[in-house]
Amino acid sequence: MLPSLSKFFSILRIANSHNQVDRNEEDKNDESNEKVIFITKKEFFEPIADEYVKSISKMSPEEIYDNYNPGPTNPDGSVNFECHCVSHIVASPCGYDFRKAMTCQKSASEKELEEGACGEEFMKFLECVMSTGCFRRSSEEELNSKKDSD
Repeated sequence: MLPSLSKFFSILRIANSHNQVDRNEEDKNDESNEKVIFITKKEFFEPIADEYVKSISKMSPEEIYDNYNPGPTNPDGSVNFECHCVSHIVASPCGYDFRKAMTCQKSASEKELEEGACGEEFMKFLECVMSTGCFRRSSEEELNSKKDSD
């Protein structure tokens, strides 16, 4: 749950009340390029004045992000292996076999799939999964030891 705006601005006020000299001394010692900017409540609610920021606010996510993630399927119909829904499988020990199987499935027609296309690729992927145990469920013992360590 997000804090109320009044609490947010009281935190900003407290942060802003720190001695300016102390903050500048900290900035001199800090080699990062980060900068903290403090604003008032009035400034927070003012309309956007900067033209560049206005132009960005009107853009679609595809225009803003280089690697816009449309979901499991790219607009061209290919598999989007960067999608969070499959990225954990791609990064697993069986990721190579998974990519081959999914790419085959996406490139095959319905008729080809019904005739057994991509069967070898999927079997190879499943053999990898079974031999490595990379997707096995944790045992009760492992779950209990994990709870104890937390």
